[in-house]
This record gives sequence, C-alpha cells and structure tokens, in this order.
Amino acid sequence: MKGWIIYNGALRIKKMEALVFKLAEEGKKKGYHLKLIKNNELIPAYCSLGKPQLHSVLELDEPDFVIFWDKDILLAKHLELMGFRLFNTPEAIEDCDNKALMHLKLARAGIRVPKTILGPFTFHQHNLSDGYLDKVFAQLGERIILKEAYGSFGMQVHMIDSREALKQQILNLGNRPFIMQQYIHSSYGRDIRVNIIGNRMVGAMARTSPSDFRTNITLGATGELVELNQEQREIALKAHAALNLDFSGIDLLFGEDNEPILCEVNSNVNYLSFEEASGVNFSHLLLDWIREAL
Repeated sequence: MKGWIIYNGALRIKKMEALVFKLAEEGKKKGYHLKLIKNNELIPAYCSLGKPQLHSVLELDEPDFVIFWDKDILLAKHLELMGFRLFNTPEAIEDCDNKALMHLKLARAGIRVPKTILGPFTFHQHNLSDGYLDKVFAQLGERIILKEAYGSFGMQVHMIDSREALKQQILNLGNRPFIMQQYIHSSYGRDIRVNIIGNRMVGAMARTSPSDFRTNITLGATGELVELNQEQREIALKAHAALNLDFSGIDLLFGEDNEPILCEVNSNVNYLSFEEASGVNFSHLLLDWIREAL
C-alpha cells in the first residue's frame, strides 16, 4: 500500500520530525511505501471551473491513504474534497486543534471537564471590562488557567491568580482566541496521557512535574506506564469517540477524589515517549488500523 505522511514544513521541531521519519521507516518494515511530504511542498488549487487540483514541487504517485500529521486544516479539507482518505480526518483535527471547538463537541457527549469559559471573539484587540473579569473569577475560582485556543506543547497555557494579571495576559493575546478554565489544584503537576487507536486503548502514561502545573514531556515532565481504572478507560474512549478520531492522545486530570477529569484531546499525538517506555510499537498498530479502516 502507498501512503503519504504530511507534516509541517515550517515547524522544524526535531521531536516531531523524528516521529514522522520513524513512522515511515516502520511502515517500510510492514511493506508500506510511505512518502514523507511537507505541507509547503503541496500546492492546493482550483481550476477555472472550480474543480480542486493538487500540484507539488515533488514527483508524487497518488496514495491509497494520507496520514495527516499537521494542522493545516485548509490543505486537509482540500485533500478530502479530492477523495483522499485522511487519518485523522480534517474535522477531527480541527476540533482538537481549536480548544473551544473541542469543548463544544465534548459538551454534546456529557464528558466531565474543568469549568470552562469561552473567550469572546474580537477583530483587533481583546479589551474586557473589569465586570467581565470579576465574573470570570466568580465562576472559575480565585486561580484560573488561560489557554490560547490554538497551541501545543503547553507553551500557550498560563496560570492566573489576579484580575490585573488576567487583564494583562488577555491584552498580550491581541486578537487570538482563548478559553479560561477552573484550576484543578488536586492535579497540580500530574495527569495521565491515554493513547488510543481505532476503538482500542493502546496504553497510558502517568506524567508528573515537581515544579510546573503543566505535565508536557517537552517541558521537562517525566512519565511512567500506568494501568487505568474502569472510569478512566471509559472517559478516554468516550472523548475519543465524541471527536471521531482514528488515533489520539487523551489527557486526564485528577479530581479531589481522584475522579478523572478530561483536560484535552490531541489528534497529532506524539507517541515516541510512550513507545520508549512501553515497548509497544504504536506505528505498527496505527498502520494495522489504517489497513482495517480502508
């Protein structure tokens, strides 16, 4: 089988490049021919009659499937319009990439999450009144988490403990969309990343950070394999299904009584740390699922 692996040509994060190169190499071992393609090596276009076309700076054969390891939603939708099967689908990637959209989808499934407020849309510059900010703290508590709607690796996530700090951070955003959430103090510096392919749980890692409320491995947190209880399994699989994902990384927080609280759902999951710790070949399992799904 022939496939494309599309990844971002401008990001240049070594860990992400290592992942897609490893996936291509593992595919070769299973008899797949997987072509690595940067998103900026493809040129989506429309002819004068409006029919979608695709040009490229590379010589390419038409694939049987596309593994879309990027967040270039317009390119993903263009490829889908042309009839290509993408893993994950453009809609699933878009819903996960935009944290506000993610919560809209999760709300329909009745999944437990931190209390969340969607920031208002603005054209040029956020400028919220003191009354608005006071209402936010009244709803969420004396300490809140502000997240840009678009962001990865924990880099656009901030802990806020005063109205003035919140006002300044929102001003710093310009017109970028954001959400605000209840701070789950019982989960400071710890969560669980659950890896799922198809409708099957592949495994989970407990991630901990002694010095940061965020638990991203990229930011220095450590991880170890963990067995999930039934409630954790159910909420992870329910979130995965609610967003119609082929593969995902589900992040779970710990509530006051250790009840699972959904933090985020990741479509472009980085599974290298999990593979290293578990010995599970995520790449092989993903390719097996793709063959089954086709």
